[in-house]
Amino acid sequence: MNTWYQEFKPSAALQPFVECYWLHHFETSGNEESPLQRCLPFGTLELIMHLDDNRAYALFDNQWQKLPQAFFAGLYQDAVQWKSVGTTRKFGIQLKPESLPQLFKVPGASLFNNFTDLESLFGKRMNRLVDSVYGLPDIQAVVSAAETFLLGQLRNLKAERNYVFEATRLIRKAKGNLSIEDLSTHLYVSKRQLERSFKDKYGTTPKMYQRIIRFRNAYESFQQETTLPNWLDVSHTFGYSDQAHFIREFRLFTNDAPTMVFNDQGHYYRVPGRQLIRTHA
Repeated sequence: MNTWYQEFKPSAALQPFVECYWLHHFETSGNEESPLQRCLPFGTLELIMHLDDNRAYALFDNQWQKLPQAFFAGLYQDAVQWKSVGTTRKFGIQLKPESLPQLFKVPGASLFNNFTDLESLFGKRMNRLVDSVYGLPDIQAVVSAAETFLLGQLRNLKAERNYVFEATRLIRKAKGNLSIEDLSTHLYVSKRQLERSFKDKYGTTPKMYQRIIRFRNAYESFQQETTLPNWLDVSHTFGYSDQAHFIREFRLFTNDAPTMVFNDQGHYYRVPGRQLIRTHA
């Protein structure tokens, strides 16, 4: 069996909204199952489409559920386990949280730690994109179709200053090492107002988003390392109060200790900047 995971950068015009496009391709003969994979919570939204007839499965409530052909996943704080049975190609558009209300005029609060099929969220307007990429063998053609669709959405964008969107960007810029008190002061809004508006937009608090982003940056800092990191150094670098605090947070978002995740990185994906190609005998 062969597994490919690749990422592709969006055009300059879409970079404020799109983190990356990605392809995960599991190729095998018959109905062989892929190795168990885990999606970690990185503070992004995901628009995901199966490019062929076969579908992947995700584990929810201790049961494997067949995923829709095309679906949208909101912000997550939990790791999600999934697998493929037989050859499967999944294409994803990884979006920044503020992109959903900006590009599509759709709130994401109901999708926190959840997903839905595309038509339930967007109506039939998304069918044009799904139909345009279905069955395409060339991934560059798939990326081009996604770019064309999103640039069309961008033409309808109205310039506006929104303190929730600004808060989201500032948390990312600070790599999660920013207190909510300092954030609300910088934006000239009360902490309570910021928390209420943030939850209305995204379904979670700015504090939880800050914790997810800090975890993501800590994880990315060592995912290319070949030797076991010093966890005390990692915890200090990313503003955790101590190593025990870092490990507790890491377990919350991965269900594993950092050392376990480091030693098993091949089964984690959606890591920005990473290209993974594996062959299994």
